[in-house]
Amino acid sequence: MTGKDASRKPPPPHAPLLQMAYGALTTQILCVAAQLGLAERLALEGPCTADKLAPDAGTATSTVERILRALVSLGVCEEIDGNRFRLTALGEFLRPSHPDSVEARVLLNGQVFYRMWGDLIETVRTGESGPQRVVGMPLYEYFVSEPQIGALFDRTMTSVARHRHRPAINAYDFGQFVTLVDVGGGDGGLMTEILKVFPQSAGIVFDLPRAAANAQESIDAGGLTDRCRFVGGDAFQSVPAGADAYILSNFIVSWGDDQAVIPLRNCRDALAKNGKVLLIEWIMPAGTEPREGFWPWDTTVAMDLNMLALFGGGSGRVRTLSGFRDLLAAAGFEMIAVIPTSGSVSVIEARPLS
Repeated sequence: MTGKDASRKPPPPHAPLLQMAYGALTTQILCVAAQLGLAERLALEGPCTADKLAPDAGTATSTVERILRALVSLGVCEEIDGNRFRLTALGEFLRPSHPDSVEARVLLNGQVFYRMWGDLIETVRTGESGPQRVVGMPLYEYFVSEPQIGALFDRTMTSVARHRHRPAINAYDFGQFVTLVDVGGGDGGLMTEILKVFPQSAGIVFDLPRAAANAQESIDAGGLTDRCRFVGGDAFQSVPAGADAYILSNFIVSWGDDQAVIPLRNCRDALAKNGKVLLIEWIMPAGTEPREGFWPWDTTVAMDLNMLALFGGGSGRVRTLSGFRDLLAAAGFEMIAVIPTSGSVSVIEARPLS
């Protein structure tokens, strides 16, 4: 051990709290790196100096170098001889071309949600949503009024969905159903993955009409036009009738109980005999419930607080197991099984109360 190493003191016990306190700055460092395309450039160029990256980034070499050194501190890249920088294995996930890229999530958090999080204390005090204060309208109306932001949100949902879809499909036998409806199915990612694994089933992707083009693209790309179709509509009005399974994935979390019970009741009215409702959702541990395998960040806790910031105190949230049981009962269902997955979500199975 060198003298320099020997003199280095361990971090103080409060260091983790300080690291958390600088979390907002971390969000912006990653967002700036994504906006400047630094990860993709480093991957294409190989180890290089900041002055090679600065012209395309449109900023000064010294500024790019400072951002790169911040990324070094986060483990996204590393500095080697000659003041050159290269991407790490972790940094590869910041590339938009990576199959498991988090670039869209970084941009959405840093450019859009960051603004809603910054005034969380007012949401805590008043119950008013962040978007209502910041942009003057509810979140989903904002996505419609700003198509570029809406497209970024859609791209983010597509990029993260595979980490929720595949664990659920591996854990649950969707093939027991002849016809499934994915309520709020978005771009059709979940339904197309289900039908690829369970060729005996047919499916309907049900969502607002604006999702039609992306959903049809997924259906066509999967070669599933003979077993899957898109139906446009509003689950708060009705859902397609006669299916023997209705899936609500990452859907109930956006609504308070008074709102969430409505599409659930519509599903109950539409169910075929002996049909089931399947919720693919996060479950918040409560009390002494076990927390083994509990994924706190970008999953359960982050989702819950994001719902608070984006929709206000009386709306969406991650529910406890008892909360799901009560909500389902209010909609006329009984919970019959909770199937954990290898990911952060569980599959909650329910059937109509007799």
